[in-house]
Amino acid sequence: MTLPALFDPLRIPLIGSPLFIISNPDLVIAQCKAGIVGSFPALNAREAEGEPIELDRWLTRIKEELDRHNQANPDNPAAPYAVNQIVHRSNSRLERDVEICVKHEVPLWITSLGAQTWLNDAVHSVGGVVLHDIINNRFAHKAIEKGADGLIAVAAGAGGHAGAQSPFALVQEIREWFDGPLFLSGAIARGDSILAAQAMGADGGYAGSA
Repeated sequence: MTLPALFDPLRIPLIGSPLFIISNPDLVIAQCKAGIVGSFPALNAREAEGEPIELDRWLTRIKEELDRHNQANPDNPAAPYAVNQIVHRSNSRLERDVEICVKHEVPLWITSLGAQTWLNDAVHSVGGVVLHDIINNRFAHKAIEKGADGLIAVAAGAGGHAGAQSPFALVQEIREWFDGPLFLSGAIARGDSILAAQAMGADGGYAGSA
């Protein structure tokens, strides 16, 4: 499958998954410079009432450091970074955080716990790409119908809100109808795991393991 040009700088077909509390600008910048997608949950950028908006500061720093890296290394550019948005109604910051990410023209968005057309439209308004994480084929259909560009198949063995389905079965079901970007999450911890994901039909892996 052909990935969008956004993924061309990848040196390894891997997304570093957004880890609760752990993922921060230092980790994201290091991942991107190493040639994999670095990501973080928007909600990791926390601020006390009355303080400057931390998400805005994080995105400014990530963009500036990656821009400096790319200028100094034109033949070895950084991979893109991604922001994970929790779309569930319990996230009271969602609309504000989306506005901030639109302002910064975040290139890659990972959406979780709910597919929303308005959010996908916001991403596309700044030329971004949306990957929605799903645990089964039914949710995969819903995500694409609502405008997501690609999928993250969260299979058995994944962290966080993991699915129960075998990665073999889940990827096969999705590839029967969808030929867009597809990354596999679930026990991806080594290079041969990424190769196995590609052999199954995924475009790459999605991992939180060091």
